Amino acid sequence: MEEPQMKRKPNVIDCHLNSLKTTKKPLNVVMNDMTSQPLIPTYVGHIKNVRDISKIVLLLNQKVPVKELQHLKRVRKQEVVICPTEYVNDMSIEDYLCKCDEGFKDIFGAFEVKNVPKLPPKLKKQYEDAKMFWPCNFHPDKYLEKLYSGQFFTEQELDSHRRYMEVAFLAAKWFDVQNVAVVVDPTISSVVAIGEDNRKCHPMQHAAMLAIDNVARTQNGGAWQSQMDDDTFIDVKLLDYLKDLDVKFGHRRFKSKQEEDTGPYLCTGYDVYMMKEPCVMCAMALVHARARRIFFAIDNEEDGALKSRVKLQTVTSLNHRFEVFTGFL
Repeated sequence: MEEPQMKRKPNVIDCHLNSLKTTKKPLNVVMNDMTSQPLIPTYVGHIKNVRDISKIVLLLNQKVPVKELQHLKRVRKQEVVICPTEYVNDMSIEDYLCKCDEGFKDIFGAFEVKNVPKLPPKLKKQYEDAKMFWPCNFHPDKYLEKLYSGQFFTEQELDSHRRYMEVAFLAAKWFDVQNVAVVVDPTISSVVAIGEDNRKCHPMQHAAMLAIDNVARTQNGGAWQSQMDDDTFIDVKLLDYLKDLDVKFGHRRFKSKQEEDTGPYLCTGYDVYMMKEPCVMCAMALVHARARRIFFAIDNEEDGALKSRVKLQTVTSLNHRFEVFTGFL
């Protein structure tokens, strides 16, 4: 009697693909930690006569302006925020105030150092925590609240994001590589370009780098040679492999370089779906390409630039920043 054939053990990508199809988890935004508020030690003065509050606040605003703490209310009952302790250096707070203006003499009964919120609260929870230390001004940001809630996307949008991520995993399986980047134009709900990890042939050809170059090819640019379908700029054999997916492929048509064109600059307005979190080089390339949002499924614990090692998207000095989402698996 013939023994039954052993079933082939599914590989990692197959397991991830199965998870993508069955998961009901929401996607999580990757941003700065907003669960806690940093505090700063600050001198607080106790006013002797409550009738002097208006005069004292006016004098403080003129002589000791504290621009970095404008999110705080200056007065709480008979207490008033004077300045962070770092302003005073080696002087006493009394000497510091007298140096600023003689009008401060004898108007405070006592001084103490209190920790107050260093930054303005951006979320309601931050505001609730901050006001336990000192009263704050707060202007709700509905978009940010929704983004942080974990319920940012509708079920229909989540299904769409998972389908595009499925393209990335299937392409990685077809190319037999560790990472793939899929660029989507959300205005036409279509995959514009795909880039695979090709470092075995060229050290710079990471998935995101190739994807950006392939986007440039759709706009009559591009620096690297590749064997692509002349119509979609995506490998024809790969397109055939992906034909059963409920996903549209193709890009908007752009005029030649000689003609006037008002099309996007590289990835402006585009979403990028990556199987694996990009490294610093790729993340910076996506910044320069003006990507709108980055989605990734697997953390890159060694080199990840959007969550694991650093969070490039939170660097305020960059002239472009994108939103980052994960949590597919």
